[in-house]
Amino acid sequence: MTYEEFKGELFRIIMQQEEVRGRRIMLLEKGYTTRDGQILSMIRYINRVTSGREDSVMHGDYIQVIWGEGNIRSMMSWDVREYYTRFRREGWQGILPELLARIQRAGLSEIWLRPGGEGYEQMKDRLIIRPINYFLNRYELEDGYFWKIGDIALTLYGVLYDGEDDYLTLKLKKGMTVGWNVPEEELLQNALCNTAALMPPRLYFSSDLRSRHDPEEGIFLPGEGESVTCALNPDNGMEGALGYRLTTTKIINGAVAIFYPGVKERLGELLGDYYIGFTSIHEAILHPAASQSPLCMRESIHEINATFPREEMLSSRIYQYSRETKELLEVG
Repeated sequence: MTYEEFKGELFRIIMQQEEVRGRRIMLLEKGYTTRDGQILSMIRYINRVTSGREDSVMHGDYIQVIWGEGNIRSMMSWDVREYYTRFRREGWQGILPELLARIQRAGLSEIWLRPGGEGYEQMKDRLIIRPINYFLNRYELEDGYFWKIGDIALTLYGVLYDGEDDYLTLKLKKGMTVGWNVPEEELLQNALCNTAALMPPRLYFSSDLRSRHDPEEGIFLPGEGESVTCALNPDNGMEGALGYRLTTTKIINGAVAIFYPGVKERLGELLGDYYIGFTSIHEAILHPAASQSPLCMRESIHEINATFPREEMLSSRIYQYSRETKELLEVG
């Protein structure tokens, strides 16, 4: 079977699976690009994860499935070339079971979180906080749990599946938690602590353009690992002007790291007063207050938000953390 024949057959198999019916299924081929913001967001995400290049043209052939509500969506993909290499070595009998298992995982429904299930004690370790833009998603948030901070909504999600290739989450609706008897504030706080444990924070120099890092790099919180590995020199004017990238070990939705317990305070110890801008839902950019102006940061964030899809946008505002008062205030 030629590569082109295999690509068509693989796409047909995925299309025929009952678990993915009703979802948007696409074959994104090498060289493809589009003006569709939603598809463009997927292309950039695939390129960032697979090649470290966040551009707008596909560098390979991928089958993509996307589903969800409004701007809050989940997706999974198949690298056709990778599967073809395995097909030539293992045949359909080698790759089909794994292929169907992935599709079935994508078909996981809300049943694991419905009232009458195993209860909060059984589910709490799979609850996380995702940062999304409040105004772009306010209608989807009406029946959910979230903290609103400026134009950011720190939103309660459940992890459906966390594997090497897929990370599937589901926004919790209030009807799913009937019988849990956990106050909303406690539910959100516990989920935030759980997120911090599952996806520890990491800090990198903005001049470090690598898309992937060793999990042991970028440690700045005392007590994690054997030592702090992120050595900062905020008194260096150039370093402070370029700034620092804050994300998580998983990178996806990494902007949540600034809201982890103790993170803002620890960064205050390292940087003094500092400004925070969000280039996407995946990371925050930090500058010592003496090294940058909120006006320049806001202009830069506006340019980034205008370039990238709305689904990637987290905030158009600039925030400042005061080391003395330990407050996070909007400044631009």
